[in-house]
Amino acid sequence: MDVPSTLMNPFLFFLRFHLKFGSLRQLSLSKSDRGFVLPLVIMIGLVLIVASLGIIASSQNNQKNTIAQKSTAEGLAIAETGVTRILDLINQNRYISMFPDCVSRNSSTGACNDSTTSPLPKSWATIASFPTVTVCGTAGSPSEVQAVASSQNWVAVNGSNTQYRLINYQYSPTVGLAPGTASLTIEGRINGNTANNSTSRLEVKVPVEPGPLLTEGIPGVWLVNGSTGSNNKIQGDTLINDCTVTQAQLDAMNTNTIIGNDPITGQPYEAKYTAMTFPDLPTKPSPFLNTLNLPNNTSGVITLPCLTTPCAYSTTPTVADRANASGVYEYSANNIKLQTGSSKLIITPGRKVTIYLDGEIDGNTEMVHNCAGVTGCKPTNFQIYGYAQKTTSPNFTPQMCLIGNNELEAFIYAKEYTVGVGGTGVLRGTIWADAWSTSGGCGSNTSNIVVEQSARWSDLGLQPQNTPPLLRNISSWQRKQR
Repeated sequence: MDVPSTLMNPFLFFLRFHLKFGSLRQLSLSKSDRGFVLPLVIMIGLVLIVASLGIIASSQNNQKNTIAQKSTAEGLAIAETGVTRILDLINQNRYISMFPDCVSRNSSTGACNDSTTSPLPKSWATIASFPTVTVCGTAGSPSEVQAVASSQNWVAVNGSNTQYRLINYQYSPTVGLAPGTASLTIEGRINGNTANNSTSRLEVKVPVEPGPLLTEGIPGVWLVNGSTGSNNKIQGDTLINDCTVTQAQLDAMNTNTIIGNDPITGQPYEAKYTAMTFPDLPTKPSPFLNTLNLPNNTSGVITLPCLTTPCAYSTTPTVADRANASGVYEYSANNIKLQTGSSKLIITPGRKVTIYLDGEIDGNTEMVHNCAGVTGCKPTNFQIYGYAQKTTSPNFTPQMCLIGNNELEAFIYAKEYTVGVGGTGVLRGTIWADAWSTSGGCGSNTSNIVVEQSARWSDLGLQPQNTPPLLRNISSWQRKQR
């Protein structure tokens, strides 16, 4: 239906209405007032025109605000995509989470001017290599990390009109060390390089923690070379550094050997590769307070610590064993090779005993440490560190053969040893060794559970090397002004 043109103009509509019905002739105005009518009509018309223009301007302004808000929201969504992608890059190369993207950046070009430093990088832009966290694969690509940090170029998301770029990544309080907090700032924009683009800036903060967490259980078995085979039952995680162990071998272990669930995570224990490496062996005490002097084929029951004299297997038999300032009874020992049968080395539950072993433990030696029913007793109260080393000329690999029908709760760290657990007993705690023995006099060839994972990192005072830091959930999410 067509609308008369006069209806579109309030002023013309007003005049036509009153002229049609003779309203002007019926105003009954005096001659002196008749000159006031025309200006009044003009004023009313002007008011109506101005009001109409205001409504139109307001409508246009609202439309612009709506478009701007939509563009800003879209730009923020693209910035969020950029945050996700950068955090994914960091998770693939977690070593870089403890370093800034760039220390000295050109404010005009966005280029990073950092100089190369060694051995630690100054920033992402100068990193040449870093430890792999993709176990038994290739390390992350330094070139990809460098490319992200060396400039502030826009990166397309879905076509050239949706883009993000890294503004900065900062880490505090101490670069290169966890724990700390990372601050990541990303810009996102719509319409690419057009004049009407809308850019949003987003800053997130992410806690960075050392890995593994001190609250998590340590592995039941950790081996540098080979695997445990498929006969022994291990109730705990088994970490493997050897990439020649095939995935099929790991699968066989997980099917036939590894049993039980981690009480902390609720997840099944598993055999898996790890990029972590052993820490250095602790420095031996100097001087030793106690010496465990055991000739080969020693017989009888030996109890540590010896708190009453004479202490038959001490170099100072008339002096009771002494604890250090931390309450630990530390012993220097060469070999521990007892006679078969009733001979045993018993660790008194509730006491802390550490043996620094320069030689071997043979397959006839039974050791016992059982915390059952003893308040405050932990498996790691008893620790053995093996210092013997492998040699190629002559060809020699030290052995630590744990055997018996009793429970041994302990932390065994035999860095270059081959270790085996025989008999019907079980070791509760953890074993770190170069290799696992499955045959011969030191062989772990029983079908019972030989190791039960039972320890915490905090109980050891040792941290593995090459532990990639852990990025936790984003703790702060804030839109920033440009």
